[in-house]
Amino acid sequence: MPGFRVAVAKDIAACALTVPMQEETWSGDVIVPPQLMLAVVHNGGFVALGYAEGDDRPAGFVFGFLGIHDYHFRHHSHMLAVRPEYRGTGLAQTLKEAQRDHCLDQGIEIVGWTMDPLEARNARFNFGKLGTFTRTYFRDFYGAMPDKLNQGLPSDRVYIEWPIGHDRTYKRLRGEDAPPTLDQAESEGIGYLLRAASGGPGRVGEPAGASHLLLEVPSAFQDLKARDPKAALAWRLAARDAFERAFADGYAAVEFVRGTNGRGAYLLVPQPRRDQREGGAGQGQGPLGTK
Repeated sequence: MPGFRVAVAKDIAACALTVPMQEETWSGDVIVPPQLMLAVVHNGGFVALGYAEGDDRPAGFVFGFLGIHDYHFRHHSHMLAVRPEYRGTGLAQTLKEAQRDHCLDQGIEIVGWTMDPLEARNARFNFGKLGTFTRTYFRDFYGAMPDKLNQGLPSDRVYIEWPIGHDRTYKRLRGEDAPPTLDQAESEGIGYLLRAASGGPGRVGEPAGASHLLLEVPSAFQDLKARDPKAALAWRLAARDAFERAFADGYAAVEFVRGTNGRGAYLLVPQPRRDQREGGAGQGQGPLGTK
């Protein structure tokens, strides 16, 4: 695998280098102008470019800005993109680690962003590599989106929370705390809130106070959308129903587990009650307990 270096953007020329990668990943319809990025950089935000050895073109970038959530400062990571030939090489994690270091230097403990919960590849990275969790679901968050990744379906999102100072996060980044497998979860008798059935989503169940739940999503959602838009919409609506039921009942998704047959599912656990959080975990810790 190639070695990488990260260059923090400080001028308009560096910010402009993100535009071709934005166009390649999403299309020209959702571009963040480099002038806006530069203004964000000069007001506490973060833009960084990742370079591979022997390649003068940026191989990826990350972009985020300061925000406030529940009366505390938080960093919102708005964009992360890696050129296709560098996906799966570790560059995305390198960029996220640079972003984490920037935020820790500012005294920020949580980085947040939105994610399409049906994108299994992103879920594997966010939950498995970074150690994130989610407990918030938004219907059609961005409205109709014309870009090639999102067009044709409601832009539902989960809100990802990344506790960057948490011990679990450091262990995940070092590869010392691997998530369980879907096969292990099934062997322990963990039940499904949503499971695939006959090529599409099955009936959504009720949380019913279970200590752990599985919520399955398609293994390759973009392929499914291109092949069968009706099935993709059925998955969107079924997953929406399942996440909203679970989150309303106090659950959080804390892992994305994979099976040997390519299937993938979120692992959900009950969040600690407010009095437990106030008495123990501290600000920004979140519901990270797993079996």
